[in-house]
Amino acid sequence: MILEVFVAYLVLMVAIGFYEYRRTKNLPDFYIAGKKLGALAVSFSFFATYFSTAAFLGGGGTGFLLGFQWSAFLIFFHILFAILAWLLIAPPMKRLADQHGVMTIPELFGRSFGKTAQVICALIILFFFEFYMVSIYKGAGNLLQTMLSISYVDALIITAVIVTLYTAIGGFRAVVTTDIIQGVIMFFGAIVLFISVLYICGGFEALEKLSEVKPELFEFGKLGPPPVVNAGMVVPFVLSLTFAISIAQLSSPQLVVRFIAARDQRVIGYGMILTPIIIGIFAICVFSIGPFGWLLIPKDQIPTFLKDVDRVVPYIAMKTLPVGVNALLLTAIIAAAMSTINSLVHVSATALVRDLLQNFRKISDSSALKLTRLSVVLFALLPVAFAVNPPDIIVGIVGVSFSVITSAFLIPLLALLYSKSVNSKAVVASMIVAVAVCIVWQIYFYPKFFTYPVVPGLIASALTYLAFNLKKKK
Repeated sequence: MILEVFVAYLVLMVAIGFYEYRRTKNLPDFYIAGKKLGALAVSFSFFATYFSTAAFLGGGGTGFLLGFQWSAFLIFFHILFAILAWLLIAPPMKRLADQHGVMTIPELFGRSFGKTAQVICALIILFFFEFYMVSIYKGAGNLLQTMLSISYVDALIITAVIVTLYTAIGGFRAVVTTDIIQGVIMFFGAIVLFISVLYICGGFEALEKLSEVKPELFEFGKLGPPPVVNAGMVVPFVLSLTFAISIAQLSSPQLVVRFIAARDQRVIGYGMILTPIIIGIFAICVFSIGPFGWLLIPKDQIPTFLKDVDRVVPYIAMKTLPVGVNALLLTAIIAAAMSTINSLVHVSATALVRDLLQNFRKISDSSALKLTRLSVVLFALLPVAFAVNPPDIIVGIVGVSFSVITSAFLIPLLALLYSKSVNSKAVVASMIVAVAVCIVWQIYFYPKFFTYPVVPGLIASALTYLAFNLKKKK
């Protein structure tokens, strides 16, 4: 049953790619769907792109290790920054993008801050998006390995080939159309899983059972990875990681490009209401189920799951849902992976062609379209090689990637949208310093302080930007 449902889903995704290929007439169609997206498309595409396997497997499973402190802060930050993204970023970004006629986020930076800023922005996207995709491929590979009893490498190849096909063929139209379907599957799959876990565990009385089995699940600062607990740094670890993952909604290019593709400001207004509701319901359902693993996983197997929390949610799904329903849910988790990979690949390909190649050499739109399709293949397959032996658990990889992307782009983006006089050198310097600080912090200071680099990265970016602006005024 699981195999049949999964195969039907893959066929549908590829069919959408070919359908949207016929509707993709030019470069704006391939890059931003001709700026014709309605509220439902923008909202569900934003939601499906943001939540990947990292949400289902990493976000849900990490609650098994960290308890409800993880669930509470992750839910709070997700809802908060979803509201702020649509309230503070979406309206002025849509207005500026229409004014300048741009199709990518680096191009928007380039029009406002110069070519150097555009190139740096594109390079950050190319490198760290590939790094982020490793985590998503890992999640999809682990899940397909469990679902279909195939090898991990075969699972990675299946995921990459399908995403490559429909993204390269159908472009942003295919990305958004598949996002809507994947988003609906993810949304209702999360609700069904949450309800089934509560039902199997005895309703809300399960909380009492959990307090007896593992009372630390309800205490702040008590649970965490052994090195973090031994260092007494559980609180900064949890706060910085949940903050790093959630604040990415404000400035991640694969998300905010949806604002550019919206049909008009009216669509942004509707999305401002709809998207935080979708994200809030999904976050509550998914990020709350991890701790219930202590009631569902046999005691003798708990040490194994503590070593790899990414396996907790698939186990819970197989344990609590009947055959057929669990097939749909597991397909929803794969949908979460593909709906994020397709956007990351698409943005990476457009950054290479539009923001790097066309920035230095005159290339016709027809040639750029062909090059972008070829680039999709390259950027979809490259992370697979690294995903074979990934460097960390899913949630850790996401935390580092989001830290760099957020630290590099958030301050320049706010300056672009809200500052009347911007020093281009300040923007370039703030991006470079943010990336450098995040990398240095992760290598040398994170093992001691267990605070994710988004905190020092954002501080360094803001201080650098202010320092250069003050220097200019003097």
